[in-house]
Amino acid sequence: MAYRLSDIDRKNITAFEKDYSRTSLKSILLTQGSIRGLSNFEIVFGYPLAAIAGRNGSGKSTVLALAACAYHSSPKGWGLAGRKYPYYRFSDFFVQTHDEVAVEGVEVLYGLLYDKWKPTEELPTGQGLGYQRRKKNHGGKWNDYAGRLRRPVAFFGIDRVVPPSERSVLKNQKNYISYAAGKKSDVEEKTRTSVSRILGIDYQDFEVRGGGSHKLPVVQRKTCKYSGFNMGAGEQALFALFSVIHSAVSSTLFVIDEIELGLHEAAQRAVIAELKKIAFEKGHQFIFTTHSGAVLDSLALEARFFLESTSAGTQVIRSE
Repeated sequence: MAYRLSDIDRKNITAFEKDYSRTSLKSILLTQGSIRGLSNFEIVFGYPLAAIAGRNGSGKSTVLALAACAYHSSPKGWGLAGRKYPYYRFSDFFVQTHDEVAVEGVEVLYGLLYDKWKPTEELPTGQGLGYQRRKKNHGGKWNDYAGRLRRPVAFFGIDRVVPPSERSVLKNQKNYISYAAGKKSDVEEKTRTSVSRILGIDYQDFEVRGGGSHKLPVVQRKTCKYSGFNMGAGEQALFALFSVIHSAVSSTLFVIDEIELGLHEAAQRAVIAELKKIAFEKGHQFIFTTHSGAVLDSLALEARFFLESTSAGTQVIRSE
């Protein structure tokens, strides 16, 4: 059955294309060189959610890394807890051993929808689609991080589904993670509501204990209270993800690897429905990889992208 645009889809498409205050990532074009086999590559976004699909080794994770590096932020800007900087650098993702081929001779062109460009002949009002380049010459470094447009970015890798019981740092701190004091925050209530809808579970209470990178979710279900140490991987990953989504400032870019990890199909569809709603309300943008048909079927054509390799090794994008 063909996908039919819903009311929230239409609102999201219009907001993405017309609300330049979001500083949305419109396109990524690899204009020179190759990265992990990705070459002659362009992707153009038309919706605040984008699912990147394709075979293993097709370059999906590389696209996520390029997206995460599109923006800068001030040292005191919003960012994920536990990180040294609130922004990402190419060296956060592209790491080589001494005998691997270094990433160099590369140029990336980012298309950005923005409302405060310096007026030009092409953009007389300073509003609309403009471009910024990032490049790394042979033997050199990536150019001018501080010149990137400002926008908060949060990257979630697959380590988010590792249960707290398998994280030695949390197990060692279990007796020192304090109870939350006082009234629950608005973030905790919104997170409880989102995860309840996604999993179809009536959580009566949710709180986050600890701080920094030593955070532990604790929930109440009827008479049973339990922490992340006793949650399933998908359950605790949802609380971790949506706690950040609801605490982020407006118009944050979220980059998520394999969004469906740990979730059954009904929950995967519900996650997409929840993200559509939040994207419209808060101006967030979500770019993620997936191997899930349920995730793709839950999205408008404008939000589905497939990576393919030609006989020449070029990665191309097509939407189905």
